[in-house]
This record gives sequence, structure tokens and C-alpha cells, in this order.
Amino acid sequence: MNSLLVTGFGTSIYVEKRKLTIYNKLEGKKEEFYPHKIVYDGIVIDGLTGNITFEAMRWLMKHNINLTLLNWNGQILANTLPEQPKSGKLRIKQYEKYLDSETRFEIASNIVQSKIEQSLNLLDELSKYHEIENIVKIKKLSHKDRILQINRNLEEQDISKSIRQLMTCEGQIAESYLKIMVEIFNKINPEFHFTGRKDKTNSRNYNASDEINALLNYGYSILESEVRKTINSVGLDYSIGFLHEINQSHTPLVYDIQELFRWLIDLSVIELLEERKIKKSDFIITENYHTRLRANTAKMLIEKINGNFNHKIQYKNKKRYSYQNILHDKVQQLANFISDKQKNFDFDIPKIIIQRNDVVQIREKILNMTPQQRKQCGINKSTLWYLKNNLTKGKKITIYDKIKTKLENGIPNVPPKA
Repeated sequence: MNSLLVTGFGTSIYVEKRKLTIYNKLEGKKEEFYPHKIVYDGIVIDGLTGNITFEAMRWLMKHNINLTLLNWNGQILANTLPEQPKSGKLRIKQYEKYLDSETRFEIASNIVQSKIEQSLNLLDELSKYHEIENIVKIKKLSHKDRILQINRNLEEQDISKSIRQLMTCEGQIAESYLKIMVEIFNKINPEFHFTGRKDKTNSRNYNASDEINALLNYGYSILESEVRKTINSVGLDYSIGFLHEINQSHTPLVYDIQELFRWLIDLSVIELLEERKIKKSDFIITENYHTRLRANTAKMLIEKINGNFNHKIQYKNKKRYSYQNILHDKVQQLANFISDKQKNFDFDIPKIIIQRNDVVQIREKILNMTPQQRKQCGINKSTLWYLKNNLTKGKKITIYDKIKTKLENGIPNVPPKA
């Protein structure tokens, strides 16, 4: 995944001498891309004024680059996607699988189980670097046993009731997960006053009332665009989902697949906040007191999301794949299962490992380090001040391996001076 954000007053996208050109009139900045040499696979437009030519749109479609248009609050307003494969038989099979109660529940339960496992794994990883309360409590919730019980009850009740029970099971885990995320967000950036995803005016919080929700909304929209593109490339109908119900103007299959990777957006927002590069002035407050991202904030968030989606991890046959490739593979597996090309499938996704060395125990030792201990570890006075200052502000820090080893092995007590 490598999306380019296009924003700014009066930005133009056109083709000039075979090259795709993006010109920002206000900044006088021009970017040019030669045919078949563009590194981006998606363009996100977040601007109220500007223009794009028909030829530029053709250029993007010929290069298999989707165009996503966001409205003021980060929601997807429109997508232009490359031509979808002609797959009438696949879609008929998709409708049949949806109408088959056992098959629909099998797919839906796979989605819920994968989402829960990925959420718990992220909390596990974050607990190494943040003091998290109640993480043991959420792990004790035996979601697998509950899903199996709902599956056994399927023959005794209609599919809608079973799906609702499945959603309830997922919702209880998600609620506990969100409480911990609120705790983490507020420890990193208490000035943003994040209380959760719901507010009094909109339970889905499309119109963000705070900075954290604005970041999450924007990130989920980027994820939605990527999922739409992937589903489109395989040939499935995204208006027919298996976990989320069919509703007019909604895209249930997109929502289903999004559940598998929402944790990745949460991680991207946390990583961005930990850098402490953004502050309240990096957001815009509307007349209705809704919050949206400024251009520089949106660019930094997209860079984090791109980096995490492109992160490679061990997958099939011990080879390393990016999460973007894994997303495509999972959707393709679902299509193969639906079309009876394979008997079984799963939504198992490799668990991410956060590569950092400033674990909670090391951070505590640094914060409580005495001048004598500092000298024994070979840390100069200004470096220790810098480390403590960053830790106090909630930033992540980098520790040299030599110092880390000394801290892990324990610092011997220094005898008092005579």
C-alpha cells in the first residue's frame, strides 16, 4: 500500500506530455509521474477546491490506481476503481452462500474470531511498552467457546438471531478493547481528552468531537478504500456481506473485511501520537465543533498506515508477505471458497510484533535511575535528562543494546561515599 494524499486550495491533476501532473497553485509545487513508473497505488483527494481532467482519470485507471475522494470529515465520498473482472458465476455463488445459513455463519464466525485474536494480540504487544490495567480480564473472555456454543444453537434458531449473538460476543470484547485503548491514548496525549468512539450526536462518530476520533475516522476511511479496491479486483459483490447485514447504500462485505485490519489503523494512530509531532493546532475545529485533520496531519497519518500495511511478516510457506498482500490473499481465499474452488478457508492473519526495546521495565528503571547508576551504565548526564524528559511526555525512546543489557541484568547498588 502506498497512497498519495492530494490536498490544498486549487490543486489540479492533469496529463502533460504523457506524464501525470499534480500542481498545487497555492504552493507553486508540481509533481510529475512518467507512465508505468509511478510508485503510488492509490491517490486520496482531501480538498474542497481543485480539478482533475478526464485524461488524468484515464491515466490512473490504465495504471490500476484507485482514486478516493474524501469529504470534510474524512469519510469516503466516492471511489473510482479499475475495471472489475467479469465474474457472474462468482457472484451467483456469493448470493447462494449468503442464503445458506451454515455457510454464512461459518464465514461470519471466522471474521469475528480473527478480529478478536488480532485485537488481543495488539494489546499484548502494547502492554510491553505501556502499563495496561485489566488486560488479564479481557483475555479471560473465552470467545472461541462462546462462538462454538452459538454455532451449536444455529439449528434451533434463525440465522439472524445467531448473527446477532455473534455480534454481541464481538461487541463485548470490542468494548473491553476500547476501554484499554482509551487508557493508552490518554496516557500518550491527555490533552486530546479521548473518551471513546460514541458521542451524544452520533453513535458512529462520523463527525469527530475530538482529535483521536478524527485520526481514527480518517484512518478507517483509508482502510475502507484499500478493502474496496481489493474486493473489486477479485470480483466479489461488496453489497453482500456475511457478518454485517444488507442495508441500502451500505457495503457490508467491505465492513466485514475491514474488521480484520482495524487494529492496524489503531496501531498507526498510536505510533503517530507517540512521536509527539502533532498538537491541537494541527486540527481544524468547525463551526459545529467537529474536528478534522489539517493536511500535514493527514499526510503523517497516511505515511504511518502505508508503513504498517507494507510491513512484511512470515506467512505462507515461511515466506514474508506484506499485510497488503495478505489482505488480497484472504479476499481471494474467500472468493475461492465461495466458488467451491477450495473446501476450507480461514481468516488467520500473522500476528504483528512491535520491534522496540523500551519495554515498561526498562522505562521504569530509567525514570528512577540515580546519578550513581547512570555512571555505571555509561550514560552521560544530558542523555539521561533527555530520556527522562521524553518518557515523562509519553514518547517512545531508543536505547542502545549495550545499555539495555546492563539495565536488563540489573544495576548493582553503589556503596555510599565515605
